[in-house]
Amino acid sequence: MDVIIRKENSDEYGIVNDVIKSAFFKENKISDFNEWNLVSDIRNSPYYINELSLVAEYDNKIVGHIMYTPMSIINDGNINESLALAPLSVHKDYQNKGIGSKLMTESIKKAKSLGYTSIIVLGHPKLYKKFGFIEALNYNIGLDEECNNPYLFALELEKDSLSNVKGIVKYCDPFYSDGELI
Repeated sequence: MDVIIRKENSDEYGIVNDVIKSAFFKENKISDFNEWNLVSDIRNSPYYINELSLVAEYDNKIVGHIMYTPMSIINDGNINESLALAPLSVHKDYQNKGIGSKLMTESIKKAKSLGYTSIIVLGHPKLYKKFGFIEALNYNIGLDEECNNPYLFALELEKDSLSNVKGIVKYCDPFYSDGELI
């Protein structure tokens, strides 16, 4: 399967939103969390990193999308910058064909080439561990002071970039509704 990974263009936002909706449509029910609305909110915010909003194109058709935003890891007033990966989407008709893996691999390379040193993701262990992510609790990084969420993962893009970092992750503003992480 010849898949091209490239930067998203503004005239493709509607197509990408359809891909995201398809990816999160399960058993006649769309996810309670509207990932496509999050992506739209991010695009319309100062947190949008176009170089890290990538699409997967197969046979001249957009079939996948991945996005990263800036995030902070905060501990006692110390702020360490990182990237948040969210969401990763592959159209339901193209899932389990390696497209998500290509998006992950290429986006990690791109983030590293842009000088980012780490990535944090909240997701399924089976998916992210194969790309080198480990449980963020190993770095004492968490969603709260307990730092024990088994679904929060971290990846060092630069050796030891998280070795002296610990704290609570703070996503960019579009990830919050009424002060709560959505």
